[in-house]
Formats: sequence, C-alpha cells, structure tokens
Amino acid sequence: MKFRSIALTIICTLPFFLLFAARADRPNQPCRASVDTSKGTDDEVNNCPITVGRFSIRGTFSNPNWRASFWAWEPAYYILYVENKKVGSKINLTGFNVAGTTSRPQYRFVDGDRKQTYVISFRYAEPNAIRLEIYQNNRAIVNELLARESDKRIGGP
Repeated sequence: MKFRSIALTIICTLPFFLLFAARADRPNQPCRASVDTSKGTDDEVNNCPITVGRFSIRGTFSNPNWRASFWAWEPAYYILYVENKKVGSKINLTGFNVAGTTSRPQYRFVDGDRKQTYVISFRYAEPNAIRLEIYQNNRAIVNELLARESDKRIGGP
C-alpha cells in the first residue's frame, strides 16, 4: 500500500516538478522592454529593470579613465551621462533600448553626431559595478568596468 501511495504521489507531482525545472533557465532569457499605453499612462514593461527589490544599479560609477551616471528619469526614459576623465569630454544621452539577457541586461544609447553606441551592462549579483562599452562602426573602442562611486545621479535632460 505504501508503494502505491509513493508512486501515486510521484506521478501526481511530476508535472509540477517538470514545470519548475523548465523555468530554471529563466535567468538567460532575452531582455524585453516596452511601454504599455493601454490604460492611458506610459507604464514600462521590462523584464530587465534597473531596480528590483533592494537591488538598484542607479548611481554614478567610475574608474581612473571614465565616470558614468545611469538612471531613469521616468518610465521608459533613461539617462546616461559619461565623462572621459583623460580628455575631459562629457556626453549626456537619453533613450530606451534594452537588450542582453535577464542575467546580463544591456541598456544602449546612441550618439548620432559621433555615430557611437554606448552600452551599459550589469549583473544583478553585482550592484556596485557596471560595464561601459562604446562602439563606433560596430567596433568596440571602450570596454571598461566601473565601480560604484556613489548613489548620486549626475547629468539629465
């Protein structure tokens, strides 16, 4: 009788276990972000947000060469401020282009004048670091890890 009970329990719970196991790969899903205007407001729908619970990648990050501030002004409107510390140049970019995966989101900003794409990527396990990449003509010209300097935000529209 116990054997039947155990077998029945396994058979009944196996579909739930398989469903749970199938979701175990969710951390590597593509990032998807959009704006939902169906309720008359601009609600951001984003499976790769910059703030989740106690995690927040908002703030200013730097290394000896670069300083970057990254944050959201409002839903679906992100700010990236970048300083090149070596030459003193600064740029302030806005946008809403989310790519990457749920384990390594990427926020992309385009500088049409210089024909450069700035990419900020991060990992939810590392709230005190971001990666700054700058591409020109599909070639990486900057690829640097920046550490959190502060929670302050600089730049803006």
